[in-house]
Amino acid sequence: MKTKALLISTFCLLFFSCQEKTKSYKKKATNIITDKNNSQSNKEKATLERDTITIEYLNKYNPYDYETKLSNGYSLEFKYFQEDKNSPIEMCLNLKKGDKTIDTLNIMGYGAPHKNLGYIGADYNKYFVFVNSFGSGNPHDFKLIEKQNGKIIKSGFIVDSFKNPELLLYAKGYGSLMLYDLEKKKDNFIENLNQSKVIDCMVSELNQVVKIKKATKNYVFIEIENHENKVVSKKYHR
Repeated sequence: MKTKALLISTFCLLFFSCQEKTKSYKKKATNIITDKNNSQSNKEKATLERDTITIEYLNKYNPYDYETKLSNGYSLEFKYFQEDKNSPIEMCLNLKKGDKTIDTLNIMGYGAPHKNLGYIGADYNKYFVFVNSFGSGNPHDFKLIEKQNGKIIKSGFIVDSFKNPELLLYAKGYGSLMLYDLEKKKDNFIENLNQSKVIDCMVSELNQVVKIKKATKNYVFIEIENHENKVVSKKYHR
C-alpha cells in the first residue's frame, strides 16, 4: 500500500510539474508575441509619424506661441527643420538682424513646448532677456544677451524687469537676489534669500511676489508681497 501511495504521489508531482512548465512556456511565448507586436506597432507609429507630421503641417497647426520682434531691427526667427528626409524634425530659435543670422539660441525636438525652447522675457535697447520656462514649479532660467553679437552678459532666474531706466531683477542661483543696472553696467546685491526677513517664498515664486515699482536716477523702489498679502516697499541705491 505504501508503495502504491508513493507511486501515486510521484505521478501527481510529475503531472503538476509538467502543467507548470507548460504554463511557463505559454507565458514566454505570449510575451514574445506581445513584444514583437509592440515593436511592430512602434515601427508603424514611427513610420506613420514620419509620413504624416511634416514641417508644413507643424507650421500650420503648431506655430510659435510668442512674440519674435525686438527693438532696433532685431528679431527671433522660429523655424522647424530637418537635416535630411530621414532625420527627426527639430525646431530652433535664431537671433537675427534683418536677413543676417547672428546666433542660434536653442534647438529642440518639435514636440517640446515652445516655452522650453525659449521666448523674449524683456527687450532693452542693446540687450534682451532670453527665457526658458520648464513648468510652474521651477524658476525661469534667463540669459541677458547682447543683440549685436549674441554674447551672454548675465544668467540666472528672472524675477522682474524695468524699461526706463533699464534694470533687471534676478536671482543668482538660489541664494542671492540681484539687481543689474544695464545703464551703469553694475550689479547690486538686494537680499540674501536664505536669511531675508521680508522675502518668505521659494525662488520659483519670486517673479510673482517681488516687483520693481519705481526707479529714479539714484534709487530703485522694490515691492515685496509676503504670504499674508502684506506689501513691503524697500528703497535701494542704484
